[in-house]
Amino acid sequence: MKKLIVALILWGVAMVGSIEGQTIRAFVAAGGNLSQIDGDEVYGFKKVGFTGSVGAMIPLSKSEKWLLSVEAKYAQYGAFQEDYPYSYNATLPYVEVPVMAHFEDPIGGWTFGLGAVYGRLMNYKETAAWDQTGTTTAITDFEKKPYERNDLSFVADIRFRIWKNLKFNFRYQHSLIPTKRDWTFGYNNQTWTRDTYNSVLTARLIWVFNDKDTSKKKSRKKR
Repeated sequence: MKKLIVALILWGVAMVGSIEGQTIRAFVAAGGNLSQIDGDEVYGFKKVGFTGSVGAMIPLSKSEKWLLSVEAKYAQYGAFQEDYPYSYNATLPYVEVPVMAHFEDPIGGWTFGLGAVYGRLMNYKETAAWDQTGTTTAITDFEKKPYERNDLSFVADIRFRIWKNLKFNFRYQHSLIPTKRDWTFGYNNQTWTRDTYNSVLTARLIWVFNDKDTSKKKSRKKR
């Protein structure tokens, strides 16, 4: 997995050298996540977390409609529920490397992206409590089933300009491989196992250096 990420980054650097006269767009980003853990018997994007990153967008053509981006990112994921008779709270901080391909609309200036994210779990904190007399599903072995250290996710991304070099970004990310395997649950003398996956909604602000407002260029041409 790590070799694949390194290869993608080196390929991006090579692309920079092969595209003469193009401008690398460095950026910084910060915002928040709403996440859930699919498969953990807790439902809803209720876990709030922080995300921040630095990165660069590399034009793949002279028109600069297509771009490649690489980021170094910190993000907090997890799950949360605080309802009787069951409460659960998981906090999963990751260091990630998203690699994405983007298309920038030359008229409206909107940017659409798809890609993959390699994540490394730094540590995790997990607590659960339930009323044994209630009717809730109980997690029976959450302490015995640690989360996987490595994660690979699919990501879809959309961005639009707010003011000058400041853009708003909405992103959806979902794990492609289990974050926890064979997690055992029990209810009414029955047990079953599940794999879990991170599912994340992200809203953030991005400041892009050396950015070009293509929508303004188009409007000037029309005049």
